[in-house]
Order: sequence, then structure tokens, then C-alpha cells
Amino acid sequence: MKKVLILILMISVCFLTACSIEPEADEVDVLKAAQERGKFIVGVGYDSKPFGFLNEKNELDGFDIDIAKRIASSVLGSEKAIEYVEIKSGKAISSVSSGKVDFLVDAMTITPQRQITIAFSEPYYTTGQAMLVKKDSKINTVKDLNKKKVIVLLNTTSEQTPKKYAPAAILIGFKTREECFKALKNNEGEAMISDEALLKSFVTANPDYKILPQKLSVEPYGIAVKNTDEAKNLKKEIDAVLNQMKTDGSLEELKQKWNL
Repeated sequence: MKKVLILILMISVCFLTACSIEPEADEVDVLKAAQERGKFIVGVGYDSKPFGFLNEKNELDGFDIDIAKRIASSVLGSEKAIEYVEIKSGKAISSVSSGKVDFLVDAMTITPQRQITIAFSEPYYTTGQAMLVKKDSKINTVKDLNKKKVIVLLNTTSEQTPKKYAPAAILIGFKTREECFKALKNNEGEAMISDEALLKSFVTANPDYKILPQKLSVEPYGIAVKNTDEAKNLKKEIDAVLNQMKTDGSLEELKQKWNL
């Protein structure tokens, strides 16, 4: 009798325990969620001219903005189906991995280190890091940066590059590119290192400065999404749009539009 009672108790405990275990919440497909809300939440830069910036009308503009619009138009049926979120330096990876944005398009270089945490689309633009100096500067090559103050944008690949070629360079970091250039104008450093495509706008507006011809790296830009199954369908759609833009020539047209 005791054995029967013990068996009944054991079955009861197992039943109650099983009932108390809640099933894991289903992963939310990022693409499906965007379709249901009727818009993408897109991370962009406001300080990445000509990729993402505020124009004279205080409206978002740029190469990356045009690409985001094309994705929204192709996938959701309207280029206006976007809620833009400003992403500042140092917050790009966390904004994607945390799900704050559906995807991020902000002149972001694809690197193996970043791919551990987030995933990228196929490259949609490739540039290289270069040096911006005053026209009368004595800096001619990267080797000349040894023991010189070099201005870089924090939390970007440009932080690492100078040390490869000029180990004795003294790095000075700032949070925005505008702050970097302002520091260069104020003689806080002798050169500014960033992607050449991003340096061009400073030269256009400030003819007393020049970009040196030496390239220090290859920087393929990609659109960042979560590195999980939740974002696989979205990544597939983004890649399809980018490939279509390459095929129909619209990507090249945008490059010409923004002088890239």
C-alpha cells in the first residue's frame, strides 16, 4: 500500500512540475514584425555626410538614407515606411543586437570582430581610410605620423589603423566627425584619419585642406542586422534589394548622385 501511495505522489509531483514549466517564448521574426507594424525602424547617422546627415532643411539626407528608402519601398511598398533612429558613435552594435532597430545603415565597415556580434548584408560600398591634413602640412605619408598627434573618431576602425603603420603616433579621439575636424582646424592634431568617402565633404567645404593619396585600408560597408535566426529573413530581403540595385544600375546612380 505504501508503495502505491509513493508512486501516486511521485506521479503527482511530476505532473505538477511539468505543468509549471512555461514554454519558451517564440522568437520574433524581425521582418514579420516590421510588416505587421507597417514600417522599419532604421538606425542611421546624422554625422556621416554624404551617407547620413541633416541637410539645409533639417531633413535626413544622404546615400545611406536613399538605400534605406529603396529597401522600404521594395519590401514594405513605400519609401516612407521608415522610422529613423539616430545612432551615435559607440552605440551602433548594441542598437542592432538589442533590437532597438531592425537594421542599421550608417557607413559601417564589415569586420570579423563585428560579425561575432551582429550580421551584415553583402557590401554595398567600398572605400578606404585616408589622411586629411592642411594643404601646407609637412605630413606626406603615414610614416610621418610617428610622434605626431592624430585625430580619430572613437569606436571606429580608424582607431586601430594608425598604430599599424605609425606605432609612435599619439591618438586623440572624439565622438563625432565634426568634433574631429574642428580639432584639426584648431591645431589639436596634425592629421585626421577616417574613411576617404567621409573626408571628402570636409575638403569640399574647406579648400585649405587636402586628402593625401595614400590609402591605409579597405573598408567594405554593410547593412547591419541581428546575428540570430530572427533576422535571417530580413537579411535575405535586404541582400535581394541590394543585388537588384547593382543589377539595374540604381546603386551606381546613387553613387554618382552623392559623388562617391
